[in-house]
Amino acid sequence: MAKNGRYIPEELKNFIKIFDSLAIKHSRYQVFDDFLDLFINGFSFNHDIDLVRIRTIYSLEERYVFGNLIKETISILNQKLITDKCYYDVFGTFYELQSMTDKKYFAQFFTPMAVCTFMAQILEPQQKEFFSDPCCGSGRLSLAANSVSNGSFHTLVDKDYTCAKMSALNLMIHGLDCIEISDNGLAPGRNFIGAFIVNRYLRSEKIPRVKFISNVNEAYNYVRERLNLDRKLESKNKIGVDHSDMKNIIVDPKTNQIKLF
Repeated sequence: MAKNGRYIPEELKNFIKIFDSLAIKHSRYQVFDDFLDLFINGFSFNHDIDLVRIRTIYSLEERYVFGNLIKETISILNQKLITDKCYYDVFGTFYELQSMTDKKYFAQFFTPMAVCTFMAQILEPQQKEFFSDPCCGSGRLSLAANSVSNGSFHTLVDKDYTCAKMSALNLMIHGLDCIEISDNGLAPGRNFIGAFIVNRYLRSEKIPRVKFISNVNEAYNYVRERLNLDRKLESKNKIGVDHSDMKNIIVDPKTNQIKLF
């Protein structure tokens, strides 16, 4: 299917139709960002979301449309996730379609899913191997790695807060155990916005859940805890605190090359 010169995957046709009914009156990027916030809010007890602003901007009928978008997302994934080896990035795919025409706000394209799958297959991750991605986009590399071998703990970082939210939702839906941090992956702690702990108790509770973290030290201490590292910082929240040990996890100090495992 093509629209305005764009190819639109068949599975996203109805999603876009629903989305456009909101975006015709509001900023497309704002609608998408609010959609992500509301989606996360349904699986989080403490996600900081400005519901007063949302109720002011959108009418009651429009707020129901957000619910329809979430329902349609789940419907798409029910079609795509046939086995544990399947994955589908509905959020990133939609984001890229918007980037074709809106280069001011939707200004990114991510590694194609087929390439992510190929990379994961040749790297052959092991079940309990730690995975890290310092510029994760919508989290596709994690989804691909999990499709090859699940059970790893994933640490994802991206400076773009919208990307962080897409990744958190993607990994939650696909059942991954992870933390998604919105920060500069090559200078941890410098540009921290927030973090999402995803599915920490999924195996015992059988319920997908997201916990929002506003404290930079708490976010990186969680990574240290999961990796059994000795260094822990005080819980006092302070941007700019030295978290260079986190950089050494995602960048090989000997070669200066980014490492995924």
